[in-house]
Amino acid sequence: MLALLHRCTPILLVLFALACIDFSAAVDSADARSRSGGRSFSSPATRQAPQQQAPSQMNQRQQQTPQAGGFGRGLMGGLVGGALGAMLFGSLFGASGSGMGILPLLLLGGVGFFLYKRFANRPAAPSGPGYQPPPMDSRFQSGGSTFGTSQAPAVPPIRDTDPLQAGLAEIRTTDPGFDEKYFLEVASDVFFKIQAGWVRRDLSSYRQLLGDQLAAEYAEQFARMKEQGQINKLESIAVRRVEIVAAGSENNEDFVTVLFTANLLDYTVDEATDALVSGSMTEPVKFAEKWTWARPVRTEGWKLEGIEVVEE
Repeated sequence: MLALLHRCTPILLVLFALACIDFSAAVDSADARSRSGGRSFSSPATRQAPQQQAPSQMNQRQQQTPQAGGFGRGLMGGLVGGALGAMLFGSLFGASGSGMGILPLLLLGGVGFFLYKRFANRPAAPSGPGYQPPPMDSRFQSGGSTFGTSQAPAVPPIRDTDPLQAGLAEIRTTDPGFDEKYFLEVASDVFFKIQAGWVRRDLSSYRQLLGDQLAAEYAEQFARMKEQGQINKLESIAVRRVEIVAAGSENNEDFVTVLFTANLLDYTVDEATDALVSGSMTEPVKFAEKWTWARPVRTEGWKLEGIEVVEE
């Protein structure tokens, strides 16, 4: 037992170390999502993912065909069985005694020989000069049909569709003048306005730009930071990339998701002493976030409904 524990000890230590690493990663990930929240939306490809039908199981089953003998063979078997039964259980043809006479035996042999010649040597198909057997229906032998074959039917290839273009097409069904470039310009302005309001812990300056759920979460986070006497500062923001990554219509709402990739200084200080609590005042960090706007169909009331941190 001691030897077994000695061999298992390194494995237990490795498992314990991995558990500690996972717990630490979960804590860091939760802290990195401090500014995320709100609702989420799904692209048309996610909502309408095509499902391939499984091949029919009927074509995969082995068909068991019982071997059926000819009519003459069955009759011969019956006669022979009857004769044997008579020999075993009594006299044949009503003759007295328990044995079989020579005459019944000869008669039985003659009948059997006649039936054998009549049916066993009968040709399986008519033959004669110029006779040709009818051709088999090629539909049951070629690959054009799956009847009687073990191969599954060929599944037609599914055409790949760009989910982003499909989503933008959904929006344009009710808003033909939707302009992607103009939307990105407005989204960038909202991005900087919300970052500035976050530092001030002030929701009133951009409350009209947020959905109800995200606004409530922001108000709760601001109240917590004020209670702790801390300010999360975001400085030297340099946006590296802005692009639309998802769009579509869902539950009578249009939505557009924009991916922001940027560098900035992200640190927290004490409100009273201005002492550094977390982060760095000199080392910029890179971050990527998906911001999703939504509006009721056939309106212009776009509001920021959700922010998702993209793990890299």
